Amino acid sequence: MPISEEALTGLRAAIEWNPYGAKVLLGILKEFPTWMKYKDDPYGPLGLILFGVAPHKQMTDGVILPVKSAPFPEDKLAACQVFGEEWKQRAFTKQELADSIEVILAELNIRF
Repeated sequence: MPISEEALTGLRAAIEWNPYGAKVLLGILKEFPTWMKYKDDPYGPLGLILFGVAPHKQMTDGVILPVKSAPFPEDKLAACQVFGEEWKQRAFTKQELADSIEVILAELNIRF
């Protein structure tokens, strides 16, 4: 079952807010998928993007620095919680999540 539209809204919001964190999550999903657990967490793996990895900005090729970002939009947290619920229910696979992250990063033309 693919990720629902509401959960995708939360995923997209998290990626737009912290694309660097999304790239870290994508790297884990591709290289070490067994590290991703189905824990009792309100946001599932989005917690890594929202709380675990500070936002960064690419200044030039090879130079990436942490930046202070605006707070995450509170109106998007409900969609992130829907994502977390679907994650705990295993409504989508780790591969489907990785594919969705890649698509969103490509749509946003984000590279690190």
